Amino acid sequence: MHDAYDPADDERLLTRLGDLFAQADPPPELLRELARQSFGLRALDAELAALVEDSQAADGAVHRRAVAVRDPGTAPQPRQLTFQVVGPQGRDEVVIAVQVEFLGPRRRLTGHLAPQGPARIEVRQPAAPQARQVDADGRGLFVVEDVLAGPLSLTCRRAGAPAVATEWTLV
Repeated sequence: MHDAYDPADDERLLTRLGDLFAQADPPPELLRELARQSFGLRALDAELAALVEDSQAADGAVHRRAVAVRDPGTAPQPRQLTFQVVGPQGRDEVVIAVQVEFLGPRRRLTGHLAPQGPARIEVRQPAAPQARQVDADGRGLFVVEDVLAGPLSLTCRRAGAPAVATEWTLV
């Protein structure tokens, strides 16, 4: 004799399995925060600029660690990040190039937009209570001082053009 199938049994089983996995191998808090922030982008009316170049990835983490062991007093080299939106014809529509300078626990971002022109740059970080805004000049240049280490996303807003948001990146 078989018991009748009850869909609630599946829900209880999945809940128990989820609880077991959460206890045995919880996701890192940083990963959870990035997921929450990314979920928030779904309501943002902006095109997503993909990270296409990261000088830190090109250097290799093993090399950086070895240098740090041999010479702990040397400041890290600035990091170069390039984000881009590619149009339907395969051409760059927007490029956001950013140099990240490491100033102890803080960062300085020096950026350039292509095409050149004035824009409002919004800096979002989970660790900051609200987004910060700076203006890019007529040449598309901008500087953001005193940025917290951790996840970061930039949104570029220009008159007459759709907003462009970068993917979340650790700085």
